[in-house]
Amino acid sequence: MRPNDFVEQLRMSTAEFRPPVQSPMDTDFYKFTMGQLIHKHFPDMEVTFRIIIRDKDIPVWSVIDEEELHNSLDFAQGLRFQKTDLYYLRGIDLYDKYMFGEDYLGFLKSFQLPSYQLNKTEGGFSIDFTGPWANASVWETIGLAIVSELYYRALMRKIPKHELEIVYARAMSRIYTKLETLRSRGRIRFTDFGQRRRHSFLWQEWVLGLCKEMMGEQFTGTSNTWMAFHHNLDAIGTNAHELPMVLTALANSEDEMRSAQYRVLELWQEMYGQGLRIFLPDTYGSAQFFENAPKWLLDWRGQRQDSGDPIVEGCRYQNWLRKNHTDPSKRVTIFSDGLDVGSMIRIDSFFGDDHPHPFGWGTLLTNDFTNCHTDNVNFRPFSMACKVISANGRPCVKLSNNIKKATGPKEEIERYTRIFGNEERVSTDVMV
Repeated sequence: MRPNDFVEQLRMSTAEFRPPVQSPMDTDFYKFTMGQLIHKHFPDMEVTFRIIIRDKDIPVWSVIDEEELHNSLDFAQGLRFQKTDLYYLRGIDLYDKYMFGEDYLGFLKSFQLPSYQLNKTEGGFSIDFTGPWANASVWETIGLAIVSELYYRALMRKIPKHELEIVYARAMSRIYTKLETLRSRGRIRFTDFGQRRRHSFLWQEWVLGLCKEMMGEQFTGTSNTWMAFHHNLDAIGTNAHELPMVLTALANSEDEMRSAQYRVLELWQEMYGQGLRIFLPDTYGSAQFFENAPKWLLDWRGQRQDSGDPIVEGCRYQNWLRKNHTDPSKRVTIFSDGLDVGSMIRIDSFFGDDHPHPFGWGTLLTNDFTNCHTDNVNFRPFSMACKVISANGRPCVKLSNNIKKATGPKEEIERYTRIFGNEERVSTDVMV
């Protein structure tokens, strides 16, 4: 695509309704891997997810048109899986084992996103998604992608056509330069994790095409299931914070709360083989996770690092492995926290060949338009999330290694901090 092709698509979205998300497959792959576990073990669980704008300096709700937001969410709620979608999911065998059973595929055959609640607040809007867990969970990345694209559409509609072409030319040049830099670091491997906060569906598709063309084996796939299906890429994803958050919320004692993060992983390894055995240790702080971690986790393929200093957290895992007589060069850390070229090079330089370290590159792969339009300081990526906030009426909490990424009611965060501790948690601004 050329810059003027993107501009023309934007103009067409102004003239007629063009939903940002047009397939339930246009979501992160871990929604399906987690969804199968949730459907099997927690079919009657009701949860609520909420979109959270972390960046208070971005005028998201005052920019987005309310009617367009309603129409886009309504359209998503009406989406259904096509036969070809289910054929694709049925055939996925990335790790020499078919991932999805017929019971779950049957569930997807009649799948529907549950209702949403869009309410006006003092800060603009709040968006909640409530329903059975296996259904409501799928709203997470779909809802975020809708909000993100509508925000940038609204900004760009006020920019003259010739300036928009310059904006896209600058963004194209920037991503090409980033990939050129990474291509000189042959050890670096990365997967696209950029669906939820992308600039737009079309931009993500273009960026992935460029990655596929330029990067060869360095580009290992995408978390976006639709993109994987339609562009012959590996669909990548395991699990997220919502699993321990819900199970911990349901616990009836402090001991049960502390053990819930490991109970999730027991259920996970019962369902999936070695390939998907990647744990996420930071829901309530990685220090306490490793201090109490069961020894059977030594056999898992590795961890995903999603908060805290990446070097510190990678070393924490290495030290735990060495302490338990396990070779760190045989295990991986997937780094996925707000990455860009500079941070990936820093991590790669530190760990070298001693500890495999593939990357999940998100927002700054699929939405780096900072300063591409010099007259608008809001034309940049911003931090937002969609988190589970309640399960069967009980509040859900995430502490994180980064205090500023914590979610939940203030009093519950304080209670969870007393239970899980505050050891080695840091406070760092969340940029994306």
